[in-house]
Amino acid sequence: MGNRTFLSITNADTDSVDYENIAFETNNFLAPVWFCLVSQEQFQRYSGQLLLAWSKIQPHMDQPDVEDLPEWECFSEAFQWQIPWADAAAQLRLSLPGTLAHYPSLAAPVHEWLETLSTHVQRYSAAVVHLELSQYFSFTGDPALYLKDIQECVNLWQSPHPSQEKVWQGAADNIYMLNGEHLPWKERTLTQLEQAPEIQPAQSIPPASRKHLPKWRQEFYIWLLAILSAALCLTVYVKTSSGWLAVLGFLIPSLFIVFWNVIIGPKKNSRHRLEAATTLKRNSHPSNAVFRIEYFDGHSPLGVDGMETSPSEDKSLPDVIPWLQIMQAKVLSSHEVGLMISTNNLPVSTIQLHLKLDEQLVAKDTVSAVNAIVLAHKMSV
Repeated sequence: MGNRTFLSITNADTDSVDYENIAFETNNFLAPVWFCLVSQEQFQRYSGQLLLAWSKIQPHMDQPDVEDLPEWECFSEAFQWQIPWADAAAQLRLSLPGTLAHYPSLAAPVHEWLETLSTHVQRYSAAVVHLELSQYFSFTGDPALYLKDIQECVNLWQSPHPSQEKVWQGAADNIYMLNGEHLPWKERTLTQLEQAPEIQPAQSIPPASRKHLPKWRQEFYIWLLAILSAALCLTVYVKTSSGWLAVLGFLIPSLFIVFWNVIIGPKKNSRHRLEAATTLKRNSHPSNAVFRIEYFDGHSPLGVDGMETSPSEDKSLPDVIPWLQIMQAKVLSSHEVGLMISTNNLPVSTIQLHLKLDEQLVAKDTVSAVNAIVLAHKMSV
């Protein structure tokens, strides 16, 4: 059987956690990825309530009927660890950049875990994270040792250090050891699945909106152009009796359309893109050295507030692109990434940026990290 731990998601008004609410479980170990949702304040609060309950039950532990005492009930309740999703999401946004900057290979499995977690969180209007770890306590029976193991998991996210490399490497090589086992929704009751609202993948990116003319209006303009061309052709021929001039009159409207699409149109779009980039820079937070993350082999573009741009990039761009303005990242080459940026500046609502990375950074891992952090921010909106 083993000693199992569970990560469950419920609504705030749910009194108890049932099997249907369990998102992940482990057997005989703590899943380190769960603790990216835990702040030091949350951990200290949990530790305090557990140690207080232990101090009351410890003098009675040798009694045969200890489990019938009210102190035992209080001790059991002290293991209940509930974190409102708003608090968990806030800590998630702080935890990911530093750890993924230090250990980029974690980005892909963490992103996959977040995608799965989001399907549980989005089922509730006021989600709450439940960590049920009481069975893990059975390994030691000592709250100090139990809390020490949890503290180490929390430190993995809040205090990255080279000494943690073996821990993360082992977890990354075995996804089950990183995030536990996901309990698929297909194992839940059919009734719950029928009642659950349809969830769109949190990472999906809607295509950039483009305003197209209605089909009837396009046809109207074509007929109008044809009538205008015929009228010019006839007028010129009547006035001059010249076939060549009549043909030229017929072609003038078409030449105007070509001139507009080839010369004026691209310039207008270019101006809009420049305005969009300028707006992006104006609305972005200024760079701050405090938020820079130094990974073990150099500097990472991943920041707490957003993605840093290279000093050699376009001067119209901000030093830091906020995470909420990044729609998606993709690999362009081994050391170059592309970012789809939302500008909220119509008619050009999105722009694409190309960013060069440090040669020691792999574009694939950086893209996974960016998309994971972007997803974390979307989950908290």
